[in-house]
Order: sequence, then structure tokens, then C-alpha cells
Amino acid sequence: MELERELECFVSGELDALGYELVKLEAYFTGRRKTLRLFIDRPDGEVTIDDCVRATKALGLVLDGVATVPGPYNLEISSPGAARPLTKPAHFARFRGERARVEYLDEAGGKVTAVGTITGSSDEAVALTVDGIECVIAFEKILKANLKPEDRRNPERGDSRDGRRPQRF
Repeated sequence: MELERELECFVSGELDALGYELVKLEAYFTGRRKTLRLFIDRPDGEVTIDDCVRATKALGLVLDGVATVPGPYNLEISSPGAARPLTKPAHFARFRGERARVEYLDEAGGKVTAVGTITGSSDEAVALTVDGIECVIAFEKILKANLKPEDRRNPERGDSRDGRRPQRF
């Protein structure tokens, strides 16, 4: 976990210099296959393949010169995707009004999953409306959170509830 935090700080700084935001870092350094997976975003638009290639080349050179990563590894960089992870309070603020799935620990320490609309956020907590009831979740209790793009519909395109176009016969 300490290695992951150190990598996150280092990689985040390098990506900032390139004009990208580190959304999430996943490091798998056990076993024979070692992987460093990064999800990046651009404040001015969507991440393209060219962005991923640019970030991969720049970070690959920098990371190879640092002894932080133990031995050979695979570096994977991609956009956060439609079901993007929400890992920072700023992410919840940015996607206010969108549906999200949030896994968190309740007061007894049990794992709870809430799916609802993001109605507010601060550095301390996130507010979701779930079935008409506002649920406030302390940010420190959140285990995992993602947008729920499959809940979006675009009737103008004929999208169904799950995001796929209805079949026409």
C-alpha cells in the first residue's frame, strides 16, 4: 500500500505536467505478471488514444529511471470510460446530477451499496438521492464508487434503459 501511495504521488505530478489528471492507479506487483494500470482524464475534453500513447511514452521513460517499481512490469494507460471511477471529492462535484453506484461501510462496519443520483458533495461527504431519500455518505467510508452509465437513456436515439438500442424487426 505504501508503494501504491508513493507511485500515485509521483505519477500524478508527471501527469499534471502533461496536462492530464490521474483518476485512479491500480498496481499489481505480486506474482509473475506485474502491472501498473492508470486511468487518466483531461480537464478540457475526452481522452483519446493519442493521449494514452503520449502519457505511456512519457511515463514509461520516467518510471524506468526510478527504482520505485520492482522489476519488469506492464504499463497500461486508458481513459476512465463511461463507468468511470469516482475517487476524489472533486469527481462527485463534477458529476453532480449523474447516477452513481457507491460501496461504503455503514456505522456497524458492514458493506453497503447505494445506487442513486449525486446531489451534492464536499471534502467530507457525498450526498446521493436513492429512491427519493437523500443518503449522506462520509467520504472516508467509501470503498468504491463509479458512475452508472447504463442508467442513462437517450430517447432521441432510441436507446433502451440499459444503453443499447432496441432491436428492430
